[in-house]
Amino acid sequence: MERGLKTIISIPSFLSLTRFWNSLFGAFTIILSGILSADFAGYLTDYLFASISIVLLGMGSFSINDYFDHDIDRFNKRTDRPIVQGNVGRRTALHVAMLCFSLSLVVAIRLNFIFFIFLSFNAIVFFLYSYYMKKLFLIKNILIAYSFFATIIAGTIVSDSIIEPLILYYAIMGFIVGLAFEIMIDIRDVAGDQKFGVQTIAGKFSPKIAALSSVFFYAIVMILDSLPFFIRVDPALYQDNLFLLLILIPMMLYILVSRSLILDSSKDNILALRKKTLGIMQFGSLAYLIGYLF
Repeated sequence: MERGLKTIISIPSFLSLTRFWNSLFGAFTIILSGILSADFAGYLTDYLFASISIVLLGMGSFSINDYFDHDIDRFNKRTDRPIVQGNVGRRTALHVAMLCFSLSLVVAIRLNFIFFIFLSFNAIVFFLYSYYMKKLFLIKNILIAYSFFATIIAGTIVSDSIIEPLILYYAIMGFIVGLAFEIMIDIRDVAGDQKFGVQTIAGKFSPKIAALSSVFFYAIVMILDSLPFFIRVDPALYQDNLFLLLILIPMMLYILVSRSLILDSSKDNILALRKKTLGIMQFGSLAYLIGYLF
């Protein structure tokens, strides 16, 4: 038993360890993907199971990441992490991670074989990411960006193996914004990452280069966001004024985030921008959903 650390986890600590609310957004993404691919209405039960499976996968991934990152998090004074707070023991975090991963696979068995294999593959990838692969230059950023992409793709293979053009387009945007987001977040943890051998753009070059790299990818997302209005990616969004009006909001907000990131790359500002960017992503998803439906 780990001295000085609790072995019984409280509900608030459990929610913090598993980043439950962030993981829950994965369920929204699955449903959004199902609606955008016109599959959701005929497979409500399957999408419920898929959503639960994806949420559990996210919870397990966050928990195992905290288990392996405890030294880095302590060094970086990540007091938002329950292991650093002393509210959760490492062994408990490991048990929670394994339980969530296992339950995710059990739920996924209820669905089609392709979805189950895809989810199993991602569970292995996310475990290996936390165990070692996050230390490799650019691999860390690419795998986090891939998690955005994979969640969107998962939502369209719940019912069949067809990936519709709009879903692929949206998933590519998810990858790019995930890349921008993760490069930005790395700036905050640069000292600990350097000490423990995690290679990031901020550590290998400088926080300024990382900020500019992040802004570059945010700029690509800003361009891609509104393209379905001008290019016939999907008939529901093409020349849809409501969609254009809504998607302009996150586009403008990404400009503000980029400006703030370039002017101030401090830890406190990165934390504030992290929260804002997550909100912008969610609003952008809603813009696509509302534009598609109405």
